[in-house]
Amino acid sequence: MMAGGPRQQEQRKANVRLGIILASVAIIFALGFMARMWLIGG
Repeated sequence: MMAGGPRQQEQRKANVRLGIILASVAIIFALGFMARMWLIGG
């Protein structure tokens, strides 16, 4: 399973970091949308 050497590991680390950033942005966007709907609705 551990094939490709340290460069592939660096790539995977970068992919994980990118995924975390995208997920946090999506969560922040969803929270802002829900808060706006809540403020407008109530």
